[in-house]
Amino acid sequence: MLPDDMPEINLELPQGQEAAGLSWLLKQSGLAPSASEANRNIEQGGVKIDGEKTTDKACKLPAGSYVVQVGKRKFARIHLC
Repeated sequence: MLPDDMPEINLELPQGQEAAGLSWLLKQSGLAPSASEANRNIEQGGVKIDGEKTTDKACKLPAGSYVVQVGKRKFARIHLC
């Protein structure tokens, strides 16, 4: 179940790229304090994108809107453009 007061975060894709790496996205959005912590969360199955668990550190997300969950309590709606 998604929280009602989920933060909305707007991020720009890294210059010259068509997709953003998942660990970069987690760090830039504040859902993880560092890229290594983001990778650890991904590897341990603690990250969901639009309700789907992902364990692929190499996952790239194209421009769009995503609901990202880290652990049980950290949620954000991320708009990547």
